[in-house]
Amino acid sequence: MKAIKKILAVLVCLCVVFGCTAVVASAADTGSITIQNPTHSGATVAGKTFNVYKIFNATTSGTNTSYSWYEIGGEIPFYDFFYGANGVVEQNKADGNVQKAVEYVSDITDSLALSQFAESLHKYINANGIATVIDPVVVPTGVTSINIPDLSYGYYLVYDNTDLAGADASVVRSAVMLSNVNKDAVITLKANRPQILKQVEENNGTFGKGTSVNIGDTVTFKLTTAVPSHTLYTTYKYFIEDTMADGLELIADSIKVYHGDDLLVKDTDYTLTTAQGTVDFKVDFTASMNVAGKFNTGDTLSVVYDAKVTDSIEKANQNVAKLTYSNDPTDDDSVGSVSDSANVYSYQFVFTKFAQDTNGILTNVRLSGAQFNLYKVVGGSDVLVKFTTRNKTINIDGEDHNITEYVVAEDASAPGTTDILETCNEGDATITLSHLNYGGHLGDIAIFGLAEGTYKLVETKAPDGYILPSEPFVIEIVDEIGALGSVGTLNVTGSHTGSGSIVNTNGMAENILTVWAEITNKPGSALPETGGMGTTIFTVAGIVMMVGAAAFFTSRKRSSVA
Repeated sequence: MKAIKKILAVLVCLCVVFGCTAVVASAADTGSITIQNPTHSGATVAGKTFNVYKIFNATTSGTNTSYSWYEIGGEIPFYDFFYGANGVVEQNKADGNVQKAVEYVSDITDSLALSQFAESLHKYINANGIATVIDPVVVPTGVTSINIPDLSYGYYLVYDNTDLAGADASVVRSAVMLSNVNKDAVITLKANRPQILKQVEENNGTFGKGTSVNIGDTVTFKLTTAVPSHTLYTTYKYFIEDTMADGLELIADSIKVYHGDDLLVKDTDYTLTTAQGTVDFKVDFTASMNVAGKFNTGDTLSVVYDAKVTDSIEKANQNVAKLTYSNDPTDDDSVGSVSDSANVYSYQFVFTKFAQDTNGILTNVRLSGAQFNLYKVVGGSDVLVKFTTRNKTINIDGEDHNITEYVVAEDASAPGTTDILETCNEGDATITLSHLNYGGHLGDIAIFGLAEGTYKLVETKAPDGYILPSEPFVIEIVDEIGALGSVGTLNVTGSHTGSGSIVNTNGMAENILTVWAEITNKPGSALPETGGMGTTIFTVAGIVMMVGAAAFFTSRKRSSVA
């Protein structure tokens, strides 16, 4: 019942985004999908082509619904979409449960995410050559609706595969559920409404949906939209509002606005206001939209700006841009809006000092008192990282833990910053080798505010009784951010050639966004002490020499007598 409620919530949002209504269920029974013209628009289904793809089978009994994978020729066409190398639920999972995939879909509730989900499904379909469940539906001219009958219960993607060029373009990209609750789903064609794309410059220099940063970095965002058809309007409103979450500080004088490749002029081509309540800035194109020939349908408008990463950044920082536009030629005050987001991440790195025994075997003995410097490798050079400290409470398995966290300094020259990291000398000493520690235990160092990249951890002081490693520990933080901006993979690799070693490196991307490593020290060699084994060795050696000397003199005396 809970699953059905989730699904119905998804469908309500789909009705808003795609103009559809729907639900899931029984493989034996069939339902239909009807696509119809909108009421207040000149858009029409006539002459369009629709592709229908099936994602899940569904079976219902009363109020209960069960699911199974849809198969083609014994293959599950959408398995890798959910569980493959870049799966939206889990990566590289060989035994993916269909129920988890269904729950993932059911949890998508906002219109932007639903739109992105439908688009990502279709990109996957194109990339993998997945066939439609029926032949493409070509709508005759002169009709106002089309019915697609005899579809077995399940979850479908209905995609408008018509060439969308032209001012009167219209679109359907809808995820549709059919069941005995709603056997006959109805989708209302939507006019091709304006869209906005928000991207952030990734660490490889390209723009995408997410990136990772060090505190103190500057990141660049880009907002892109295409001018819609607006010739029927007396006054057409069109403006973008951008809101950044805590942890990013707008650099206002970096804002640049373009029409195609041409830089626009503030107060002539657009107006700019900053710090409007919770909105960081607003770019308004309304005046230019109402000048004939200034902006034509299909023209690209873009906004590029920079923001500084501050020490108040959260591990997952979603930054949202909203496009507002007029949506009714008969009412100047009627507007619609659409949003998009890009994510900025900063990672936590926890490492723990463990002892090796005299045979070089890792033990569960945690070591305090080690000190380090951390360097980031930038363009082949080692740049010293400086820190501030903060107290933090984290909850692990229902239990609060108080930890001291080293935070990458926003301003490395500010008073109170330090470049010395020291392993914790308090905390629980009974914790054995574990990958799920987030700092606060004996021997831990917890660092927050790191981007992906290569780092060198240089030990400057070894724990008492242990050897100072002669070479740095090389740490590489690796992430993989998916097409929708979420962190799919987060890991750490390590290497070391001197005394000591790096073991058990790993990471996790769910919520915590933490990587960790266990770093060891070798014990120092004990020198011989007076009265110990050393004295015994010298005593035995002395006795042997004395016996040898006595034998020598005895033999010479006998020789002399002879």
